[in-house]
Amino acid sequence: QNSRQKSRREELGQYCQGNRVPFSSTIIVVLTILSIQQQTDAFSTHRSISGRVAGGTWSGIPRTLSPNQFNTPRSRLQESEGGESKLTDWVVENLGEVTSESSTRAGDNDWLPPGGLIIANKFRVLPSTATTENDNDGELLYPIRLLLGQNGWGTGVHPTTTLCLKWLTLDHVVQGGERILDYGCGSGILGIAGLNLGASSVVGVDVEAEALITSERNMELNEFADRFEGLHTREVVPYCLRRPGADICLANILIGQLVRPSMISAIVTNLAPGALLCLSGIRPHEVGSLKTVYGDFFDWIDDDYEEMAAVDTVGSLESYGFDVGDWARLVGRLKSTGGIDIETMSEGAVS
Repeated sequence: QNSRQKSRREELGQYCQGNRVPFSSTIIVVLTILSIQQQTDAFSTHRSISGRVAGGTWSGIPRTLSPNQFNTPRSRLQESEGGESKLTDWVVENLGEVTSESSTRAGDNDWLPPGGLIIANKFRVLPSTATTENDNDGELLYPIRLLLGQNGWGTGVHPTTTLCLKWLTLDHVVQGGERILDYGCGSGILGIAGLNLGASSVVGVDVEAEALITSERNMELNEFADRFEGLHTREVVPYCLRRPGADICLANILIGQLVRPSMISAIVTNLAPGALLCLSGIRPHEVGSLKTVYGDFFDWIDDDYEEMAAVDTVGSLESYGFDVGDWARLVGRLKSTGGIDIETMSEGAVS
């Protein structure tokens, strides 16, 4: 392993020197490639997690891949025996305490009334134990049932979650068969909503291993287990999803992460031509910065831009106990001439 890495470093050094690549870019390129190689080696083996999660009370989700489902690199696409989770060993081994069910609380104390929340006149978000009928004065609502506990943020009481759910219901967004990339999936609520509306599959990404387990459980609860794949943020690298990539990307994440060159490249390179990107988790005054860093790759859809205040979000004040303020949703479509300039991205990472 060491000799292989040394040989690879020498080859890359000669290439960069011969092509006059700046020294700072050379360092980033070398470290990035070696990091990807180490991740691929680390994730090459799968083991069953049945009986290891929640004291063995959850049997896991069958590993079933449909032809139109996009996924992780080939080294992590091995078929597993029934009863295994799709999460890699690395994720499972870094678990903290997994979700313990509650009747009213989720994630960072998100609140959900026993009768659920109606959002965008399309969804009723319900605790898993709820028996409420799924209608709104005779109008059919899509149910989103969630296992409530300490892990897996997102019930719809935060303005950013509501903004994303409302956007998914617009006529031009989910028309049937779309592949969704849910960055910062938390409870899995946005992916479940998209599948209810007709999307074909969802890849959920989160920095918290516990959230990925929660998303898997909630997908199983909503009968979408075979159409979901969970990945840790460290597993997502440029071009890692099966081509042509995601048709819709939802990124409900704070701006500090959204503007990182590594996240920009991971998002842009894993989208299909003409894909839609919905950015939330942002304040209205931060929109300009996002337009700047993503502007080379996306044409912004002004009609899809929306702001929402906590005081106008059902359940927000009751959940958090204070006004969380105003938030925004920014939407763009991937340009047909999109692409990643590796040297530019490397220089950005250095600066």
